[in-house]
Amino acid sequence: MLLFIDNQNCENKLPLDNTYGDNYYSYILYHSLTGEKEFILSFSSDEKEENLNFLFWYEYNLFVLDTGSFIYLIDDTLHIKAYLEVTTPLIGIYLTTKNNLILLEEASFRIVSFEGEILKHELFDLIEDFSLENDQIYIKTSEGNKIFTLM
Repeated sequence: MLLFIDNQNCENKLPLDNTYGDNYYSYILYHSLTGEKEFILSFSSDEKEENLNFLFWYEYNLFVLDTGSFIYLIDDTLHIKAYLEVTTPLIGIYLTTKNNLILLEEASFRIVSFEGEILKHELFDLIEDFSLENDQIYIKTSEGNKIFTLM
């Protein structure tokens, strides 16, 4: 894997060395107009590719990368600003209108700032259903219904 990355004609490479798993992923990000390689992000994971998430947080020039075990906030110079452990399977990630990141796991809900600061964290039984409406998230669990305002 390191040989593959070294053979790529790209100066901006970030191999995430502290990741583990049977699958090795390399994401090569190209400039959409010139076709030049801009960045290479690589990591290992036990997750299938279709279960991983990748988001570009435009307002802060951040890559949000889900490796199955961690969520990384990586700036456009490939510096890791923060990383957060995923404790239960991730349902998804979402940017709020107030420019914070939502991490929704099967048994938890977090609101995270662009600096990686956890602004809100709630744990509960497994989520049975959820919906997003009017800057609020409605979560149904066996404990009952919960409503959170998205900051």
